[in-house]
Amino acid sequence: MNDETNPPLKPVPARVQKTNVFTSVVWLIPLIALIAGGWLLMQNIRNTGPEITLLMDSAEGIEVNNTVIRVLSVDVGRVTRIKLREDQKGVAVTARLSADAKDLMREDTQFWVVKPRIDQSGVTGLNTLVSGSYIAFTPGKSEESQDTFTVLDMPPIAAIGQSGLRLKLVGSNNKMLGVGSPVLYENFTVGQVESARFNPKNETVDYTIFIQSPNDKLVGENSLFWLETGISIQTTGSGIVLDSAPLPALLSGAIAFGSPINGEKGQPVANEKTFELYNNRAQIDNLPGARALYYIAFFKQSVRGLAAGAPVEYKGINIGAVADVPYFAPDDSLKLLQNGWIPVRIRIEPARMEINARRQSREHWQQQFQTALNRGLTATLASNNLVIGSKMIELAEQPGNNTGGTLKPYQQYAGNPVIATRSGGLDELQAQLSDLLNKFNKLPLEKTVGELNASLRELQTTLRSANALINKPQTQGIPQELNQTLAELRQTLAGVSPQSPLYSDIQTTLQSIDQTLKNAQPVINTLKEKPNALIFNSNVHDPIPKGNR
Repeated sequence: MNDETNPPLKPVPARVQKTNVFTSVVWLIPLIALIAGGWLLMQNIRNTGPEITLLMDSAEGIEVNNTVIRVLSVDVGRVTRIKLREDQKGVAVTARLSADAKDLMREDTQFWVVKPRIDQSGVTGLNTLVSGSYIAFTPGKSEESQDTFTVLDMPPIAAIGQSGLRLKLVGSNNKMLGVGSPVLYENFTVGQVESARFNPKNETVDYTIFIQSPNDKLVGENSLFWLETGISIQTTGSGIVLDSAPLPALLSGAIAFGSPINGEKGQPVANEKTFELYNNRAQIDNLPGARALYYIAFFKQSVRGLAAGAPVEYKGINIGAVADVPYFAPDDSLKLLQNGWIPVRIRIEPARMEINARRQSREHWQQQFQTALNRGLTATLASNNLVIGSKMIELAEQPGNNTGGTLKPYQQYAGNPVIATRSGGLDELQAQLSDLLNKFNKLPLEKTVGELNASLRELQTTLRSANALINKPQTQGIPQELNQTLAELRQTLAGVSPQSPLYSDIQTTLQSIDQTLKNAQPVINTLKEKPNALIFNSNVHDPIPKGNR
């Protein structure tokens, strides 16, 4: 049997498939996109800076994605989130910075909000009225990096790259200055207040001030700082002294500093050094020197008007000041009514007596003063200003070394030498006037006045009698009768021969009468004008009654 019915199978030729080039290129697109995305991601990572947190009291004027972070007016970041702080003491603002600011976030970097502000420094931030508030910062110089910062209320005083001296001031002051108040040297602004804080623990005010270079060279280890506020009016024995600070100090007050009186500023100081802050310049002037000498003076008269800091003068030269009024030893004030005196402690400054002279030791001046006390140097309360009633202490030698009338109950009191005192000035004048008035009161004035009144009554009675006599018609007719008599005599004389003796006698009589009338004419005229002229002599001054001695 053959296999004709099942012929053998013919081999099938293999199909050759053609490769699609387009399909291979499509797979390259995701690869390129992946590479581009990775490159963009790397670029974004390289261009994106750190994320920082800013702690603020409130988010006033701050908006997410709108408020920018700037340094030197260049945008280096933007606010991305605002949330309340967990301690409920403000808000936490999250900001994303650019890579340019990555190395600027240091431990001492300072942030603040820039917005329109009017203060003693002028008007600032007006450009934010249109663009809105923004956050600025000054880069720090610390080697330690940081990502959380507290935003300040005011711009920091020290600008970027500015050199100077930062100091700490502590004082028990009765007034607190604000941030930005000027720091003065001889009325020139050389710095500003960076921070001011009241410390309730020790009841002091703590300041941080910054003095720009090269003004920082004015500060030394002996420099003294005090508050300069407003207008100072001082009334002294020389008159009224008006001292006005610069305009910024008048608006907000200022801190002034200078070297000690008759002293040097000392060696330069380092940053963050602490100084004491005094209330005013007068407190500086009354600081005791290293060579100060203390003495005690006892006064019997009132010490009203005498205060600590009042001048102590020797013949018009200020050589010290009053240290304490009053100055009682322990339990000695219990004898105030018994003793009747008030102790006052005075301080003598040798530096004020070294006028154009070399500096001497404290022992030298102590010996000089003791010699003067042995010669009779005494202390007297004197008037310093009559308008306000302030007083001072004047030192002078007793005339003729007379120690009578002085008060010196002790040689030493509370460890200090005692200087003798005597009354003087207005108190002495008041005492003399009081003695004079006492003597005047002892005069028998009532008896003298009574006798004068009686004499005046008698004079008035006599005057009335004289006036009545003068006013009588007979008295007023005397001149007329005399004239008539003279006329009759002349008529009679006309009938007498000039050679007869009778004529000569009548002529002599007429001449005498005529002379008498001439002499009486002034008296008559005076009586007509002043009828009391016969009693009172107008050319003699009224007698002054004298009292019994």
